[in-house]
Amino acid sequence: MTTNKVLDDAVLAVQRDMDATGIAGRLGFDTPEWDDHGYLRVEYKGRYSSYGLHAGEEHEPAATLALIADLAQAVIAEQDWKAWPTCPAHSLRLYPEQAGGAALWRCKGGGGHTVAAIGELERRG
Repeated sequence: MTTNKVLDDAVLAVQRDMDATGIAGRLGFDTPEWDDHGYLRVEYKGRYSSYGLHAGEEHEPAATLALIADLAQAVIAEQDWKAWPTCPAHSLRLYPEQAGGAALWRCKGGGGHTVAAIGELERRG
């Protein structure tokens, strides 16, 4: 955990979605030794996000949650070679999006629709 509640809450919300959809492993923040700027990066099974954040900065909650979800998707895809999460109706990868002050998982299938708020995906099967 960091000293930034917005960042910590975002990681915990995405972890809930990982747990609900059967993604094994823990999501976290770390500063890799190769990062000369001291950025916190999303970490999953030893893989780090390409984009980093400073814990000491102000972060808007919905935008940060959508960003953390996007970064988590990238490191999960790189580590596990799978699209995550997917729409239960269309089997397409969901996209994090910020809309109306909320961070949402959206599907582009069927003309586009919201599947759930980030952090609120339901356990399947």
